[in-house]
Amino acid sequence: MESIIGMSNSTKEVGASKGSWGDPMFKVAAKNFPKDSLKRDETPMTGVEFGISQKISLTNKYGVIEDSFRELSKSYEFEAGDLKRRLTRSLWEILILKRKTNEEREILKENLLWLEKILKVSKKLYVNGKTSQQAILEIQIRKSEVEIQLNSREFELLKIKNGLKYLLGEKFSRIKEGTIPWHILNKENKESKDFKELSLQSKVQAKDLALSAANKDYIPDITFSLGYTKRSDIDGRGDFVGASVSFPLPFSGDKYSKKGSAVFEKYTAKKEFENYEKKKNRDSEILKYEISKAEKDLFILNSKMIKFAKNSRAITSKSYGLGNSSYLELLQSELKLQNILILKSDLLSKRDSFKVALKYTLGEKLSE
Repeated sequence: MESIIGMSNSTKEVGASKGSWGDPMFKVAAKNFPKDSLKRDETPMTGVEFGISQKISLTNKYGVIEDSFRELSKSYEFEAGDLKRRLTRSLWEILILKRKTNEEREILKENLLWLEKILKVSKKLYVNGKTSQQAILEIQIRKSEVEIQLNSREFELLKIKNGLKYLLGEKFSRIKEGTIPWHILNKENKESKDFKELSLQSKVQAKDLALSAANKDYIPDITFSLGYTKRSDIDGRGDFVGASVSFPLPFSGDKYSKKGSAVFEKYTAKKEFENYEKKKNRDSEILKYEISKAEKDLFILNSKMIKFAKNSRAITSKSYGLGNSSYLELLQSELKLQNILILKSDLLSKRDSFKVALKYTLGEKLSE
């Protein structure tokens, strides 16, 4: 962000330079000194000329050029604002991933405790001859699988911690869960400020002004000069004064090429802005659809599937303890509940990620 702000300030200063008429030129010239003697009192034309000249624009071209660079500088400022929003969005993505990983870790911990209890039950059933050694081995294998999954989540949390350190620095990387303003994701904000859109708008205006300046450049600048020649006055006519006006003749292709370049640059900036507007509308509609879909899926999970899966595992566990269900049915009910709970966490994570993306796309606030 500081780099982009520096670019903005630099562009503004370049505009001030390009929009200037330039410094006046001071000239001292030795005129018509005899080549043999180099004396200044032998001819009436010999003297020392002091002159000053200044380039003058006949149009407001340079003011338009400065305005063009000023708009380009604003474009960089808005780009810095957009980068800040993208970094905030990245922070939300990390926090959502952290919450999801913590939820999955708790699901796996609970499942591991349940498997340990079932393993004790299985050993008792084995002693009483109501189950096989194969059942105990399969439950132990399943327990090891859950332990591996749990270990994977622990390492994932370490990676997330490093991501927070990179984004926020060591001092601010330890964010307390209770301080995260999750309500922002559900809060409608009518005031929006899309810095990306504003940046592209400023770029279009800058290129439009640059084209206007290129058109005005067909009227050439003039250089006005004044001169005062100090003579020896051997003819009694005193010192001489002089004035001149000069301007370039536009015979080369320089001005035509500059205008052509400005036309294409304006066209490119305009099309980039138009494409962004279309993409913004498309993306926002897709994100709204994805949010709606995720919320409907979560409703089905919360109101039906999770309750059914918990009841199924509880019934199968009781039946297994009585020796009426097989270990395959037991493990199947356990795995199904775990997958459904992890699916819920994943859907919740996706829904909130879609909400963050939608707020970013619409230019809504991502922080308090």
